[in-house]
Amino acid sequence: MKYKLIALGAMKNGPEKTLLDSYLKRLSLDFSIQEIIPKKIMSKEDEGDLILGHLHSSDFVIALDEKGENLSTRTFYDYIENKIVREAKTCVFIIGGADGLGENIKKRSQLKISFGHMTWPHMLVRALLVEQLYRCQQIKSNHPYHRD
Repeated sequence: MKYKLIALGAMKNGPEKTLLDSYLKRLSLDFSIQEIIPKKIMSKEDEGDLILGHLHSSDFVIALDEKGENLSTRTFYDYIENKIVREAKTCVFIIGGADGLGENIKKRSQLKISFGHMTWPHMLVRALLVEQLYRCQQIKSNHPYHRD
């Protein structure tokens, strides 16, 4: 299984990148990040069209959306292991721009998840996602990193 993050905007050096890089180093999953940098200010739908151009029809798409499901880590792990791994070769996570995701991306997504009701900086969400994937990796290997 391959995992990919498609995100709008470029990650700059700073504490969020340091945190992201620390989890990326620990992650043994086949994981990549693709940054899409719009050349001009765009609507959510236009941003979505840019993102859609990078998806394959066989991708399992998970949108990170503030109105998505608020899953526990264990439920997230179970979903990945019992549904996504069986249905797709690639699981693609999408983080939109500052105004969120357009309806075109929400419709294309098989799952929409939230990291809670609070608003998080987009660059920090990247680190939060990779940490959760690392945590899932550790659950799968019965490592004590995750405690229910």
